[in-house]
Amino acid sequence: MPRLVQVLFGWRESPSSAFVRLAAFACVLGAIAVVAVYGSESLFPGLVGNFAASLAAFMLALTWERDREAQRLAHEAEQIEQQRTTEVRRRFAPVRAELRKNAASLNDLIDFILPDPFLVPGEFQYVHPQLLEGAWTANAPRLSELVADYGLIGDLATTYGRIEELRWRLRHRSENMTKDLDPMTAPLIAELRGEVDDLLERVAAQIDHPNVQALGLMHIKRGLLGGVGVTASIETEVIRGGQTSVDDKDSNRGDEVGG
Repeated sequence: MPRLVQVLFGWRESPSSAFVRLAAFACVLGAIAVVAVYGSESLFPGLVGNFAASLAAFMLALTWERDREAQRLAHEAEQIEQQRTTEVRRRFAPVRAELRKNAASLNDLIDFILPDPFLVPGEFQYVHPQLLEGAWTANAPRLSELVADYGLIGDLATTYGRIEELRWRLRHRSENMTKDLDPMTAPLIAELRGEVDDLLERVAAQIDHPNVQALGLMHIKRGLLGGVGVTASIETEVIRGGQTSVDDKDSNRGDEVGG
């Protein structure tokens, strides 16, 4: 008997759980009393009517909550999309300015680096134009996560790598005061001029109409009860050299303790 009372009234549970159990037990006792005194004819019509009214109110509240949650998620998704679009424009702007400077430097450089060094005899000339890469280096990791045009990101990385090769050849030329690499440097400069001009057009198109990667999709399930589900996307940080994840550090620490 004490065990039954403890289960029914939940003395060792929270007050709210005990109240729910007590209310359910009182409803059962009340239904038995009504049937015993007035009969079932007066109970079941009211029970069915109250159940139908409660179900309709529950369905209405659930539908309203579903629509409100869908509107909230759509509004948040639109705000995030606008923020990412603005970020793409702001990050591409310094890259475009840097490409313009590099294009001007390449145009000036081709006048000094000739395929045949014997065509222009005379004193050796040091050539070190401004071939920049700081804006791309600073914005490349984030742009690779935001921009859906993977071809543009890959071509930018390739072109800047070739610009670094050109800078090395120019340094080698000045340090050794030799024109041995000029026949191979001139074609590289010509190719880079075309690549940079093409990238300028593509970057300008991204600034005007950014092609941003989608974060996720919102699914609205239509049914009897309805519901809203969201496939949330989690932005992961790229693990680069010298960095490890927290799980790896914890596992290494565990190995050291175990050892």
